[in-house]
Amino acid sequence: MERKLLWVISSIVIVILWLKIEPQSTTPATDSDTTEQAVEKAESKAKQPAKSDTAKSSTDATKEEREYFQSHPIDPNKPDFAAIEDVQTRKDAFFEFLIPFANEKNALLLKDRERLIKILENPEPPTREEKTWLAALRKIHNLRKVGVYTHEDIAALLKYVDIIPTSLVLAQAANESAWGTSRFAVEGNNYFGQWCFRKGCGLVPNARGEAQDHEVKKFSDARESVFAYIDNLNSNSAYKELRAIRAKLREQNKTITGLALVHGLEHYSQRGQDYIDEIGSLIDYNELWRFNLHGDDTTHYNE
Repeated sequence: MERKLLWVISSIVIVILWLKIEPQSTTPATDSDTTEQAVEKAESKAKQPAKSDTAKSSTDATKEEREYFQSHPIDPNKPDFAAIEDVQTRKDAFFEFLIPFANEKNALLLKDRERLIKILENPEPPTREEKTWLAALRKIHNLRKVGVYTHEDIAALLKYVDIIPTSLVLAQAANESAWGTSRFAVEGNNYFGQWCFRKGCGLVPNARGEAQDHEVKKFSDARESVFAYIDNLNSNSAYKELRAIRAKLREQNKTITGLALVHGLEHYSQRGQDYIDEIGSLIDYNELWRFNLHGDDTTHYNE
């Protein structure tokens, strides 16, 4: 009888242990405290979830970016978007707040791109200083080290060093931050839902699963969030297709638009094509192409 009782107890313990170590759902939790406050039928919905681990791994600011932030300080204050009751006024304030940071980052990227082109056009091999700079660029974009820089090695960087249209920046920021009202935007200056994986690096989502250890990264200000988001699209392997679309537009001497690049965001959200359609519709509905400095989108998303 005692042996039978011990066997039963052992079986129960094994079942309990199995339940504790069984893998949990890998769907990341969202900020359950906040919902989108846009009232238009086309945009009124609960805040959508769930970005994949790969797509949302945030890249820390580079040494050059940290130095740039220190030498180019900005006003740390930001609007209280939730306090703006009129929807269109809130939208206008949101766009006005983020546009300068998108333009600033894109200007720096174009400057780097121009430098790359000059190196490519120079019949002489890169100088020591240029090699150091090229090596830093390759490291940022997770490319292998090279000893001797060939024309192909340098040209390959052009696919990574390029703009992200302001229309796409604004659409994703609006979607991911509920027009600047989400807890992550308000408390962490995170407008794009980027994750980090070191304890204390950000804000813990309220509904995060027990088996998950990610946090939503905290930034010093909105500009850092915009820069990190653009760096993410330019370097993360999850957005290879976005960069390929952009490179093809360059080759064809066509305008780089948000409505074109949105098709490279399949891995930004676990919602896949539904997310792509939503971002494209945001660009279209709000006519965000009007904010692009480098050309307009010439077609509507659903055309």
